[in-house]
Amino acid sequence: MALMTVYFPIVMGFVSAAHSEVECNEITTKIYGNDNEVLISAGELSKIVSLSFPDLKGRKLENINLNEIETTIEQNSPAVRRCECYATPGGVLHVEIEQRKPIMHVFTSGTSYYMDAEGYRIVSRGDTHAYALVVSGNVGAMLDGTELIQLCQYIVNDDFWKAQIEQVYVTDKSEYILVPRVGNHIVEFGTIDNMEEKFHNLHTLYTKGWDKMEWNLYKKVNLKYKGQIVCTKK
Repeated sequence: MALMTVYFPIVMGFVSAAHSEVECNEITTKIYGNDNEVLISAGELSKIVSLSFPDLKGRKLENINLNEIETTIEQNSPAVRRCECYATPGGVLHVEIEQRKPIMHVFTSGTSYYMDAEGYRIVSRGDTHAYALVVSGNVGAMLDGTELIQLCQYIVNDDFWKAQIEQVYVTDKSEYILVPRVGNHIVEFGTIDNMEEKFHNLHTLYTKGWDKMEWNLYKKVNLKYKGQIVCTKK
């Protein structure tokens, strides 16, 4: 038993010493998240690493500050929620990230961006794509976006509403209009006051109030008044 106790740290010492002499000869990147959503590409991630740390290859692994790399990548790309770096004995440096999960795709003032539930904005480019609620209108009036995030998060976290609502429009009065996927009507939601009650009433209308023939008879559903649903025909 005593022999094993001595042997183990000796072996670990040799492994540690050998590892300290290994130089970085390869850098690999990996992106975790929904395969159908791309907010940052592998090429973009590699570019951030190479520009921020141009001399990684050839440097001894023991001299590479993994925490610094992780922090730099997280700070240089809003699309990165978390980064983890580690090295393997063969001299390979692994850079792995978790993408953020957007809940809305905002279109305003000639620009567009994705936003997650924490309020991080990811600029929309030609090579970025992800499922998210389309949000448009007077979005700038929402200031920090807390209310808008609360509304969108409620929709995307519920399977029924995620499948039913495809767009949120912000009016000049900072109220919300919802655009469903099915039917030719809009939903005048008002503010987020009594939000859960409004969604409950709308769910009841959709599942128990209208039959299939009525979905296209109305142009507007108004939920702005507490305890009421006002439907306007075409």
